[in-house]
This record gives sequence, C-alpha cells and structure tokens, in this order.
Amino acid sequence: MSASPIVDCRGLVHIYKADELEVVALQGLDLAVEAGEVVAIVGASGSGKTTLMNVLAAVDRPSAGHASVGGWDLAALGEGQRDRYRREVVGYVWQDSVLNLMLQVTVEENLQLPMMAAGVRWAERRARAQELLRGFGIWDRRRHLPGQLPGGEQQRLALGIAMANRPQVLLADEPTAQLDRASASQVLADLHDLRDRDGTTVIMVTHDHEVERYADRVLRIRDGRTSTESRAASGELVILDRAGRLQLPKSVIAETGLRERVRVRVEDGRVVLEPGDDA
Repeated sequence: MSASPIVDCRGLVHIYKADELEVVALQGLDLAVEAGEVVAIVGASGSGKTTLMNVLAAVDRPSAGHASVGGWDLAALGEGQRDRYRREVVGYVWQDSVLNLMLQVTVEENLQLPMMAAGVRWAERRARAQELLRGFGIWDRRRHLPGQLPGGEQQRLALGIAMANRPQVLLADEPTAQLDRASASQVLADLHDLRDRDGTTVIMVTHDHEVERYADRVLRIRDGRTSTESRAASGELVILDRAGRLQLPKSVIAETGLRERVRVRVEDGRVVLEPGDDA
C-alpha cells in the first residue's frame, strides 16, 4: 500500500442545477482509496454515486472540498490538463458500454483509438491491442464490429478500451447493469483480475449483490456522504465523519432496539452503544 491514498476526497461537495434548482449531490463526502484496491460504491438512486464517479473522472468539477487522484488536484485542472488526466491517470467505463465504443470500426481498432489520441506509435499500439484482446478473451472477435458482439463481450471490450493507456485508476459505473448473470460474473472477475495482473486501482458503482466476492471494500453512500463500509471476510464498518456523527445500518438498529436516545460509554478501550432511557 502507498503512504498516501491514490484517491483522496475530503469534505467533497458537488452542486448542479436541474430545472433552475440547485441540487447538492455530494454533501461533504470523505473517501480514501489505496493504490491497488478494488472498491465498490453502493447506494440508492440519487445518493450521489454517479456524481462521485463523474468528479473522479474530471467530467464534473468539485464545488467545494478536496478531491485528488494520483496526486492531481481535480478542482485545479485546466482544460488541457483535464484531457491529459483522462488519457494518463483514469480510465472510465460508462454504464452503457456503447458510449465507450466506436461502432464503425473493428474491435481491434477500437482498442487502438485511445493510444492514437495519446500519440503512441503504431507498433506499440498493435502489440498493446493484441495483449488486451487476449487478456479479455475477445481475440476471436478482433475483426468484428462492436455491434456484432453480445452484451458481455461489448462490456469486456469497453474495459479493454478504458485500460488501453494503462491508467492508474479504473472507474466503472454499473458495469454489469445490462448483463445476464453469467456475463456479469465474468465482468466482475475481469475487474478483480486487473488489480492482480496490472496493479490497477478499481472503483466501481454497482447494484450487483455478488460484488462482495470481488471487492476488497464495499462503501455505501447515503445522502451524498459515505455512511457504512464492509470489508471482505470482515464485519461492517460505519463511517465516523469529522463532526463525530455516524450512521448505523438499519439491521443493527432493528436487532438492538436502539432509538433516538443512545447511551455511549468506553469499556476497555472499546466504544459501547446501548439503548438509552427511552428504550
């Protein structure tokens, strides 16, 4: 693990306009991701998941707070820097894989396009494209057009395109949303393998309940803030924000009978929560 997080968000705020109304999509969100982690972001619709991904991809600019990826301050990027950041630092897989694809050219040519934009020479582009074709199991499809591929293979092609320039961080927004169970499991395994094979940091937004098999951590966003965290083969963690507030999972509240008033005490270095007098 690195000395400092590769993704570092502190007090992140993002506000956008919708029908002349200001919507606060992120409300002081804190997030730290270490290099080489596979992290899944979950939460209800409207919780701020996709907004967070758009900020990390430099599609949207932070309204307030701090957000950096690979040492790049996302609030300070100029237009030229944003283009370079997207070429060199992050790869982004959109929820609709077709948005990642050029339907008029072959699968192999699609994989070369990001490298052409980065000025990579032809021989290196060809070698990298063939490496990706084999790595994502679509070698036999290299001369097909993307529209001739089934959904699972289109999504694997989209992953290959996002990885073409060897980004430090791969962002994937609902990468399994439009896939059947078998294809979805394969894509999740591919995302996990990226870390093992290339050391890539992976952050994905998902509703897929199988994600915990493939992610090191699962973070839940609620009302524009991170609220709970669970780790592989571990119990669930809750996020303590800088104001000292935490949100307990509903399952814990239901099981313990906690209500509005909760008694807090320290016992042998542990914090113990008990029902208050109104229980």
